[in-house]
Amino acid sequence: MASTATFGTSLAAVGRGLRPWRPRGRLALHAVIATASFVSYILARLLDGDAATGFLAIGVGACGWAWLVARALFDPSERDVEWAPIVAGVVAVTGAISVLAPHGMLGRVTDNAYAISGSAALLLTFVEPFLRWRPDLPAVEKRFRYGFTGIYASLVVASVLGLWTGSDGPHGQMRDDLIKGGCAVIGLIAMWVAVRFRQLHPHTATAPSRRAATSEDVILAPRLMRLLVDEDLAARPELKIAEVAVLLRQPEYRVSQCISTVLGFANFNRWINHHRIARAKILLADPVERRSILEIAFACGFASLGPFNRAFRDETGMTPRGYRAASRSETSSR
Repeated sequence: MASTATFGTSLAAVGRGLRPWRPRGRLALHAVIATASFVSYILARLLDGDAATGFLAIGVGACGWAWLVARALFDPSERDVEWAPIVAGVVAVTGAISVLAPHGMLGRVTDNAYAISGSAALLLTFVEPFLRWRPDLPAVEKRFRYGFTGIYASLVVASVLGLWTGSDGPHGQMRDDLIKGGCAVIGLIAMWVAVRFRQLHPHTATAPSRRAATSEDVILAPRLMRLLVDEDLAARPELKIAEVAVLLRQPEYRVSQCISTVLGFANFNRWINHHRIARAKILLADPVERRSILEIAFACGFASLGPFNRAFRDETGMTPRGYRAASRSETSSR
């Protein structure tokens, strides 16, 4: 398979000049959890009795955790979307119950739920390398994504073929254990090689080149800033760019272009949150301000505490609570 060969070239590059690695972030977290699940699955194939059942209950969740690893490999976001760990958790829990309590109504329900959620995780893993595909990706990144998909597809096909060969009798069971255990070992090694590759080739933070500002963009910028102040736009929760475009009597795309070219923000949300956070910093640093963090979030135009905390941390590198404590400590020490 050509994609597998190109991935092999990338693996050789990764292997050169290895240096100590300190894992961090969601990729490392998911990789560690997936490793525990893979190792448990492998041990379940090597052991017998209650020990094998116990390890298998942990190992059957491997496809869900492997999918989270794939998401972290190809999604540059610092955090998972909220539903992704839930899906992986459903795979792990339903799989464990179907192993530990295979009989009765509970066993049938969880077995069906595991089959559906596990199949979804397997399919989603195929999608991840190409979900954020761009024609301008570096060649080594494209080879990595093709190779990841090729090796993953090969392991899935090998496992499916192993099911078709049957596992009746001691020889069939041994063949089944050998195929599935071998695929798990190869998958585990490939996963950590992929993690290593991502460490050496992190996601590029640079966005595609922006268009140059036009004269219309330059003229629109001061109007936009006056509107921000006159209408107190930042204080409006759930403000949309379409509302601003209506107030300016301009097409929505032109407001967006003005924000990205003249004002220098990636998008409308980054621009409006920047001004909301600027107001929040003033309130948090005020030693006589007695409102809670949530009340300040509402006062600055955020509809809930979660988005406020994330936006504040992205803007300042600190939590609102930490910023308040640091600012007031500095003021009191003067």
